[in-house]
Amino acid sequence: MSEVDRVDPEILEDWDRRLRGLLVAVCLLFAVLFLRLFHLQITTAADYAKESEDNRIAQRRVKAPRGLIVDRDDEVLARNRASYSISLIRGSTEDDARSVAALEEAIGEPVSYSRRSASVRLKRDVDFQTVALVEERLRGDGFPLHVDIEPQRDYPYGELTAHIIGYMGELREEEAASATGRYLLGDYVGKTGLEKVYEDSLRGVDGVSYVEMDARLRIKDEHPFPDREQAPIPGHDLRLTLDLDIQRAAAQAMPDTLAGSVVAIDARTGAVLAMVSHPSFDPNVFVSYRAQDERRQIVQDSHRPLLNRAVSGLYPPGSTLKLVGAVAALEAGITDTLSTFEACAGSLQVGDVVFRCNNRDGHGELNLLDATASSCNIYFNHLALILGIETWHEYGRRFGFGISTGIDLDPEEQPGLLPDRQYHIEREGWVTGHLMNLVIGQGYMLVTPLQVARYAAALGNGGVLVTPHFYGEAPPTQQIEGVSPETWETVRLGMHRVVYGENGTGRRARVAGIEVAGKSGTAQGPRTNDDAWFVAFAPYDDPQIAVAVVVEDGGGGGATAAPVAGAVIRAYLEDQARRQQAVSAETLQTPEPGS
Repeated sequence: MSEVDRVDPEILEDWDRRLRGLLVAVCLLFAVLFLRLFHLQITTAADYAKESEDNRIAQRRVKAPRGLIVDRDDEVLARNRASYSISLIRGSTEDDARSVAALEEAIGEPVSYSRRSASVRLKRDVDFQTVALVEERLRGDGFPLHVDIEPQRDYPYGELTAHIIGYMGELREEEAASATGRYLLGDYVGKTGLEKVYEDSLRGVDGVSYVEMDARLRIKDEHPFPDREQAPIPGHDLRLTLDLDIQRAAAQAMPDTLAGSVVAIDARTGAVLAMVSHPSFDPNVFVSYRAQDERRQIVQDSHRPLLNRAVSGLYPPGSTLKLVGAVAALEAGITDTLSTFEACAGSLQVGDVVFRCNNRDGHGELNLLDATASSCNIYFNHLALILGIETWHEYGRRFGFGISTGIDLDPEEQPGLLPDRQYHIEREGWVTGHLMNLVIGQGYMLVTPLQVARYAAALGNGGVLVTPHFYGEAPPTQQIEGVSPETWETVRLGMHRVVYGENGTGRRARVAGIEVAGKSGTAQGPRTNDDAWFVAFAPYDDPQIAVAVVVEDGGGGGATAAPVAGAVIRAYLEDQARRQQAVSAETLQTPEPGS
């Protein structure tokens, strides 16, 4: 054998070791590949199958109908109507962006949406032209857009009940971030009024449905899994204490060109029978996407139609508040039905300040009943000088002034202002003149019409302070302590003379067939003319309804506000007669047992 043919045994052995190592490495590689393939095909097959299904099956929300709101006779005040909305079946971020951009370009409007669900509404309450565009053009081009028929809020009585029912609006981005899982960006929720207060009760529970899509996210099947779908649960209905006939009468009685408010409550329970704030607005404008110009006009209106003057309007109450001083003086023994003070000569000088009466020629010598009937400022100024600010303030607080009534329109309600000595000391110093103004409902005293209606009820029902409410059982009442039945009767008699006395300022509140007691007020405020006030209760012997009326710039309360109160009480009387007739007719139609 030649030198070339011979191979060193050590070299052969080294090659052999290398070949065996390579063989082991190849075997290990194939083993790893085999195990991975086994894992993919056997172990995670179910997971990949589910993921594949999820990619072609989309979950959609089915909006629940909102609960109805009806008056005490089941007249519908807030209902639902069918409307079209456009939803997006979610895909990748890029696909979603393309779909939204295509829709925005087609309809010429911006679109906002939540990224927290598989299917999301992009536009609601769209017209049929937009529906046709989506169905025929965008979906035909492969965009995963869907047209739904959803419940849309509708207010059939518009302005008449706007401040009570309120309206709904779109959930803002900052609100959606803090909302519970029931809400997404773009949802409509109660924004004001009872729609807001009872949002949780009115709102139902949304349902769930599914759609099947192809690889291009085009819908293949609207209901691939009917057994897995969940029907929506409607919201709860609200049956209010409101009486639409009395509400309508109150609104029609208000002067068209002047702002103001009317409140009527059940003097026994606090149930709100009517609440009018003028001017008003159409709440349907705030529900529709297609009313942006109308919404802007309402918001920018200098007459502030969105303000619920009944619970948020703050006014000096004028002479309607004189009865607080009357109750306090009677309980303190300062006066009675016969006592008189120095004859009213039309003015009273206290220190360097002269206080004027509403009758510049003076009323002469008066007792409490006549002073109430003629609304003599000077008589009540004399009472105030003896009473003092502390006693007067205490009785004002007992009547609920300076405190929210607790009505279920919170947080819209304002507590008003009942100034005491300290209030004035902290601002400009105390002088007796402050009390002289407060006792006749002027100065810094501020009230809401609702507070004054509750005050009128307490005067009529013997000092029972009710809690005004629109819904549910009557809240507990509170008896004003420290006031005798004789005092209540004396004050009631004075209010009766306001309406029926020869010199009474409230004669225009008279209503045939029912006795009315009341008190007029003319309050100086920030406006050009005085505000007109009137408070009343009826029937006189068994108070069932209490009314407060304020007309901004209305002038004399007896001339402008008293007729409004009379119209409301007349409507109540007619309503009660209709109810009695209905009960009588039902009784006649009911067969007796055994017949």
